[in-house]
Amino acid sequence: MDTRRPGKTPWLIAVFIAAIICALSVLGAFLVRQVTAEDVYGEYAAVTLTGNNGVQVSGDGFVYYNGSTLASVSSTGETLWTYMVGANASFHAGDAGVAAWSGRTLTVIDRENADTIYSNPTMEAEVLSARTGEVFTAALLAPEHDSTVVLIENGGREVDRIAFADQTVLDYGFFSAGELFWVMTLDTSGTVPTTAISIYRPGRMIVGSITDAQQMMYQVMFQSSQVVCAGTTYLKVFDYTGQEIADKRVLTYGWYLAAVEQSSDDPMMAFVPDAQYGAGSEMRDVRMLRSNLDQIVRMPYPCKALVAKGDRVYGFSDSGYVMVARAGVQKVDAYTLDVAGGTVYGVTDDRVAVIVSGNTAYLVNLP
Repeated sequence: MDTRRPGKTPWLIAVFIAAIICALSVLGAFLVRQVTAEDVYGEYAAVTLTGNNGVQVSGDGFVYYNGSTLASVSSTGETLWTYMVGANASFHAGDAGVAAWSGRTLTVIDRENADTIYSNPTMEAEVLSARTGEVFTAALLAPEHDSTVVLIENGGREVDRIAFADQTVLDYGFFSAGELFWVMTLDTSGTVPTTAISIYRPGRMIVGSITDAQQMMYQVMFQSSQVVCAGTTYLKVFDYTGQEIADKRVLTYGWYLAAVEQSSDDPMMAFVPDAQYGAGSEMRDVRMLRSNLDQIVRMPYPCKALVAKGDRVYGFSDSGYVMVARAGVQKVDAYTLDVAGGTVYGVTDDRVAVIVSGNTAYLVNLP
């Protein structure tokens, strides 16, 4: 005699159904997290600045100068520290420290806690600019032509003084964990202006020198053991001694490097056609270049600013959109911004755009 109850589900089937429900729940939660992380981004914090005489993005926040004081603000809008540097100062905020200068006064402070690393109110000449790294600080001293770079150990000891006769220093900085120093110079003494990049080991010797008779170089980037130089015709790769690695040369004639992530060991570079770069131009076509990537994407809307970050290039439009181009993906996603107008100063390491309008900074979470 069959005593089974026809309306009762066997326990094995019930367990199976419960397992499916749990799996679907986990999958649903995962998809929600993915959507939240990528698409539901738009939250922002509005931060009132006490003045706006300069803003620079670094790390997970930004540093600004209000005419007398430097202040560090996190990507969530929290003021982390303030530091009085006086009137008429300029500054440079790096990952390791912030250098500020005015006249012959040079001050260097720690990026995290604003401890004074170096202070000298009587440099022997006017300070034109300064950069600070993990180990050393470099100060460019007047005049602008035939200038001198002074290298100072973070602690106060001068370790090098490099004079650039008949040259103009275009840019400089530190790399290789702050142990090496590079300088890009322009020489106009000949019939054709030429640029050169010199690499130094502070306090010891020059490591290498890079010159390029084929083109004018205008941007330099560094990888673990290589120097990447963007010029008017090619993107070239050199070793630290100045020897080109010829098989890595890329033709970039007709394209201009509009954005690059300098702090990366394999930097994302964003090139745009020459005709689309400059005042009054609209950037739409973006060539994304890095070690194993060379792709061209079309931005849905004209961009007033481009920012390269990680595996992405962000484009910001005057019409209230941010566009996201991803490495290896041809389609560019466009998202509306609740913040309209303002100057885009950059994107923090934790993907927050810093957009400033007047004395208000908008910190917008990005996809």
